[in-house]
Amino acid sequence: MFRQPWWLAAAVPVLLAAWALSSWACARRRRVGDALGRTATLVRTAAPSASRRGACARLRWASIGLLMISLAGPQFGIELVETRSDARQVVIAIDVSLSMLTADVKPNRLERAKASLSLLIDQLRGERVGVVAFAGSAQIICPLTMDNDAAKELLGAVSIGAVPNPGTAVGAALRTATAMLGRYPGGKAVVLLTDGEDHRSDPQGASKEAAAAGVRVFTVGIGTPEGEPIPGEGGAYHKNAKGTTVVSRLDENMLGHIARETQGAYYRTTPGTDEIADIAKRVKELDAAKGVSGTANLWRNRYRWPAAAAFLLLLIELALPVWRNVATVGALLPLFASPAFSATAESDLRAGNRLYGQGLYEQALERYARAAERRPKDSRATFNSGDALYRMEKAQDAAEIFEDLAKNPNSPPATRSASLYNLGNARYTGGDFAGAAAAYRGALTLTPNDAAARHNLAVAMERLKNPPKTQNKKDSKKDDPNKPQDKKEQSKDGRDNNNERKNDPPKSRPQDSLSKDEADRVLRAVDEREKQTQRQAKQSRSARSAARPPSGEDW
Repeated sequence: MFRQPWWLAAAVPVLLAAWALSSWACARRRRVGDALGRTATLVRTAAPSASRRGACARLRWASIGLLMISLAGPQFGIELVETRSDARQVVIAIDVSLSMLTADVKPNRLERAKASLSLLIDQLRGERVGVVAFAGSAQIICPLTMDNDAAKELLGAVSIGAVPNPGTAVGAALRTATAMLGRYPGGKAVVLLTDGEDHRSDPQGASKEAAAAGVRVFTVGIGTPEGEPIPGEGGAYHKNAKGTTVVSRLDENMLGHIARETQGAYYRTTPGTDEIADIAKRVKELDAAKGVSGTANLWRNRYRWPAAAAFLLLLIELALPVWRNVATVGALLPLFASPAFSATAESDLRAGNRLYGQGLYEQALERYARAAERRPKDSRATFNSGDALYRMEKAQDAAEIFEDLAKNPNSPPATRSASLYNLGNARYTGGDFAGAAAAYRGALTLTPNDAAARHNLAVAMERLKNPPKTQNKKDSKKDDPNKPQDKKEQSKDGRDNNNERKNDPPKSRPQDSLSKDEADRVLRAVDEREKQTQRQAKQSRSARSAARPPSGEDW
C-alpha cells in the first residue's frame, strides 16, 4: 500500500536523469584527463579510481530510489487509533402531539416541521446531532451522532403516535435533551420546534435546569396565534373530554421565556425558512468540543524505513572515497539508530507482545508495566497486562483490570468491548457464571455481531442452568471441560488476532461440550424471554396510554 503511488512512476525518469548526468560527468572527466596527460600517469595520482566512482554512483542511485519510495508513503500493518473531532452538540426536539396535525401551516404543522429540521441537519454537517420526539412524554429517536444522514432518515420517519403517551410535555422534552447533552463538553444546544402548548410539565423549571447545564435552547414556534381546530377521525374535529372542539393556538410567550432563560433565541416558522440559517449560524458560533469521537483501523506509515536506508547509503557513499573516514561514519551510526531503537512506550509494548507470544507472561507483564508508566493514558498496555495476568492464572487480578477498563468512559469502544469479553472469561474461570453472562451481554451491546461473545454467553447461561458438580480442586482443574482455551484465535483474513497487532491480545473462549446447535438453542431461549419481557412492558405502556391524561388534555 502506498499513500502517493505516483512517486513510484516519477522515480523512473528521475533515476534515468541521474544515470545520464553521471554518464555525462564520467565522459567529461575522461576528456579532461586525456587533455592533461597519459592515463597511466594520472592513475598513479590521489584521485579516486573509476571503479570507486562507479560504486559511489550506484550508491547514490540506490539512495535516490529509496527516497522516492519513501515519498510514495509505504504503508503496511494495522493499528487501532482514536479518531478525534471538533464538534458541537445539538439535540433537535420535535413535537409529535395531535395538535401538530393542525393545518394552519401547509400541509400541516408536523410535515412543515420535519422539512425545516431536515434542512437544519443538512446545515449542521460536522456537528454531533440527536433527535428527540415528544408528546405527553419524550423519547430519544436518534442518539447524538456525527452521521447526519442517519439522523435525517430517523427524523423523516417520525409521525403522530411515535410517542404513545398523548398530550404535550415541553418540559419532559427539555429534560431529556439536557440529559443527552450532559456527558459532552463544549457548546451544547437544543432546537425545540413546537406549537408551544404544554400540559403541566413545568417547562420553566426545565429551562432553568438547561441553563444551569450550559445548554442554549433555540425555540421555533409553528402555527398561528389564531389557531385552527385539530383534525380528527372521519373528517370531524378533535374534541376534549367535555365534547368541545379543540382549537390549537401557537403560544409564543412560553417559547420566548424558554429562549431568554437559556440565552438562546425564539423564532417563528416562516415560508422561506430564514430562521433555519440563523439557528445554524448561532450553533456554529458555540465553542467546539475537542475529544475522542471513536476508533478506526488505519494502515501504519512505514516511510521512515526506506528514508533511513537512503541516509545510510549516502553516509557510505561519502566515506567510500576516503576509507579513513569510516571511523567517523561508525561513530555517526549509533546517533542515526538511536531514535529508532530508543526505549519508548511503543518499544516496551512491542517487546511485551513478543514475550507474550513466546509464553513468557511474567516478563511480558514487566514490559507492559513499563509501557504504562511511560504513557499512562494509553489503555493498550493496561489491557495487555490484564491478559498476561489471565494467562498466569490470576483471574481475579485480571478481572479487576478488565472491569476498570470497561467502566472507563475515555476508553475506545473497541477496547471496552474487548475488556468486557475478557472480563467474562475471567469471571467464568473463577466460577462466577452470572457475572460472566453479564459481561458478555455488555460486550454484545457494544459489538452486536461478535459471534464469539454470543457463543460464550450461551455457555455461561447453560452453566447457570446446570452448574458443575463440586469436585476436588485438583481434579477440577484437570477435568473441567469449560476451561478457557490458551490457543490464539485466527481472524477471518488469516491474521493472528493477538496482541502482536496494535495490541488487543487474544480473547480466550471458554470451551464447552455444547455444540453449535445447542448454543443457538440456548441463545434463542434467552432472546425469547427478553422479547416476552419487552412485549409485556409494551402492553403495560399501551394500557397506560389508552386512558386520557388526568387533565383530559390529549393533544
